[in-house]
Amino acid sequence: MKSIGFMLGLVAAATGATAAAPVRRAVPITVGVNNERFTPARIMLRRGVSYVLTIRNRSDRRHNFSAPEFFRLARVAPRDAVLVRNDRVDVKAGRSATVHFRAPDTPNAVYRFRSTNLRDAATNMRGEILVR
Repeated sequence: MKSIGFMLGLVAAATGATAAAPVRRAVPITVGVNNERFTPARIMLRRGVSYVLTIRNRSDRRHNFSAPEFFRLARVAPRDAVLVRNDRVDVKAGRSATVHFRAPDTPNAVYRFRSTNLRDAATNMRGEILVR
């Protein structure tokens, strides 16, 4: 048994094979939405890092998370692209939406987000995404 392990080690060394690099997991972020605000209203990201954004609508009406400039520059996972329509994510009352993405690679960037629903615009529901 020891000789098999030794031989495999020699083969790996001779072919330049190395152990697989550890896979980085996406960083989870949860944003709550109610009829008055986003919580948190400031989201801090590191450029080029993968994230999983969950938007939880805790209210009795539909809201959206509109971030046009951000969604144009972030790399949204193909499986979640259908959720980001017109640079926003719509979330029905009492539901959640999850979007996987890689943060834009622009250092020291600030992107604004808001809800574009008429009632939300009147209450100034907005926030910002900071990329460092």
